[in-house]
Amino acid sequence: MAQNSPSSPGIKKPVSKVFLVLFFLILALSSCGASAVLEISPGEAAQRLKKGDIGFILGAEVSRMPELSRLDPSAPFYAGLLTEAAGDRLRSARLFEAALTSPIVKVKKEAARKLIPALAELKDTDQAERILRVLQKNKSAAETELAVLHGTALYVLGRYGEAAAQFRAADPGENGDTAAWNRALLFLAEVMQRRPGMLPSREVEPFFLDSPPGPAYRRAYEEILSSGEYAFSSADRTAAAGRLAVSGGAYTEALVHFDSIRTSQGALFFRYPALLSDLGRAYTAVPSKRETGFSLFTGWESALRTGRNSPVQLDPAEQKTIRYTLLFYAGRIRRQQGKHGEAADFFTRALAIAPDAVQEDACIWYILSSAMTEKPETVPALVKTYASRWNQDDEFYDILDRLSTYLLAEKKWNDLADVFTAIRNSKDGATVARYAYLMGRAVSLGYVSGRGMNAAAYFTVAYEEGNASFYYRALAASYLGKTVTPAAENAGTGRGGNAAAQFPNGAELEFYVKFFDLGAGSYAMKYLRENMDRYTKYEMRTLAGTFAGAGRYLESIQIVGLYMRRNGYVMETEDLELYYPKPFSQLIEKYARDNGLHPQMFFGLIRTESAFIPDIASHAGAMGLAQIMPATAKEVAEVIKKRGGPDLAGDGGIDLTDPEINVRMGAVYLKDLTDSLGSPMLALLAYNGGPARIRRLRRAAPSLPEDLFVETIGITETRNYGKRVMAAAAAYGYLYYGMSMHEVVSNIFN
Repeated sequence: MAQNSPSSPGIKKPVSKVFLVLFFLILALSSCGASAVLEISPGEAAQRLKKGDIGFILGAEVSRMPELSRLDPSAPFYAGLLTEAAGDRLRSARLFEAALTSPIVKVKKEAARKLIPALAELKDTDQAERILRVLQKNKSAAETELAVLHGTALYVLGRYGEAAAQFRAADPGENGDTAAWNRALLFLAEVMQRRPGMLPSREVEPFFLDSPPGPAYRRAYEEILSSGEYAFSSADRTAAAGRLAVSGGAYTEALVHFDSIRTSQGALFFRYPALLSDLGRAYTAVPSKRETGFSLFTGWESALRTGRNSPVQLDPAEQKTIRYTLLFYAGRIRRQQGKHGEAADFFTRALAIAPDAVQEDACIWYILSSAMTEKPETVPALVKTYASRWNQDDEFYDILDRLSTYLLAEKKWNDLADVFTAIRNSKDGATVARYAYLMGRAVSLGYVSGRGMNAAAYFTVAYEEGNASFYYRALAASYLGKTVTPAAENAGTGRGGNAAAQFPNGAELEFYVKFFDLGAGSYAMKYLRENMDRYTKYEMRTLAGTFAGAGRYLESIQIVGLYMRRNGYVMETEDLELYYPKPFSQLIEKYARDNGLHPQMFFGLIRTESAFIPDIASHAGAMGLAQIMPATAKEVAEVIKKRGGPDLAGDGGIDLTDPEINVRMGAVYLKDLTDSLGSPMLALLAYNGGPARIRRLRRAAPSLPEDLFVETIGITETRNYGKRVMAAAAAYGYLYYGMSMHEVVSNIFN
């Protein structure tokens, strides 16, 4: 074809080069998409991010990270979590920076929390300038995290006076990582204003010898060291290095540092209780040094108590704190050496001068724990002595759990009654319900007198106490002829109540929803745990539903369990339905029915084993919904094949992550255990602890009814497993199968 000439039809004048450049630029943009995200379409980028696929992010230039905002203004934050987990600090920091423009205040605050350490450690001045520009435009700059980030940017830019003023004004409180960074960077900003030269000990020591070690503490330590060889004294530097070693679990290294200053600068340990505690932790953790530590601590305590050869003069309050610490760690060391009687003596002495309620409870816990190990027969009397003195009842749950197991195994019924009387007014309803139910059974069987209460009265206490103990409430209800009936959904403020009162933090809930929309669902629970004390049960319930809707039933169950244990909680049906969900119902009901199992029990087993996570694996190698071990799977596959079923093994291995295969195998295995052991409850215990072990334990206690036999099993995991499945079965029976508590209990216990 001939070329067109200027006089050819349709061509009126030459096309300029500028026009051609613009034309092809527009064409190129339209072909790849003017709103492309890191070289791919927004739709594809969104799909890949939702799946957690960040390959397209890791392969892109760092400067292009803000493009993810085109998907969602908050997307950079969630993508930043994923890139941070992949070890890419540069891209994650740039993504968190981009997230500062999110319309969700919670996203901005959490992005700032991430940026503070990243900026302080990377010291990227360009990023610091960009962050300052964003914060100056940001209407949420008054938020504490953003205020500390503002100070961090000023610090990185060398504007130390402005940074110090910003940190002083931020006021992030005493606890948390933001508070730690604010404290450390304020310290550094004040130091850097006066470089070079030796820093007075009175300025260095309060920070390095009394602040909790952590990333911010380490950053300050490293910066002070790099500021000059004589930035702070050798003793202070060595003590700080020892504290950092303790925080990292390097206890032998810590003792090398501490021992080098102990003889020449021993007074440091008396001026700073945190430093003394670190010394105690190190001596406790290193077996070869325990006796040295014990002699040192008891010698120091004696010197302070008697006033002879005291290494330092302290006022009465300071002396009390130091003596407590010395006695407490002397007890810890003796306990680690297996000398539980001596340990208890030191904890008893420490208790008399404990500085606060937390330390009092720590001493009482160790006194009871030492006695449980060495002389368990003395523990009931100790509980009678200390139950009215301890402060946090739930801190003693494990001790009282071990004690009830011991008392039933040894048939010490009068001691059981004494302990119940001592803890009757405890706020730990789960423990009260346990002891009340056990006393009811002991009285009903004639093992012990009721001490003014009949069996029904004890069962009533168990039934009415403890929202956290559905197991004992269900058992008690079966004896009382009742059913554990939740309150109506509109009880209290309920659904018809005041929305502002129920959802005061409602604006934050979107923050958690986006974890699942933007591929970072596995990180959501961490953030919720940090904030859940602020959220109402209605907010927590909503979040539990969000997790369940994303198929994350384990976290959903955990969330409900957390707010169920709050003081004053009233159980509602909606909470129970979240706490005992019913996914995979067709599979579970089919194979329960095919194998003659009660579906409520099989649901309880699968919930307890896997929380309905199909691909979950235990540390021991059990797999899938019913947590089948590979060796067990091979045996069950042979059984199914011999009975005329399909060959689940086939030519290759058995896919235990396949829900249908796993549920089928779990049902067959549980049915065979039930037939072999003659009891659904014994089968459940054997499912966890092994049939040989359960047969042996049952032969050792043949006369005890099964519900009391369960209480005597010394393996905590197996004992609690049976209870958890039974409690779940009761809930499933009530919620979904119209069963009474008595029907559920009689189906499981012989």
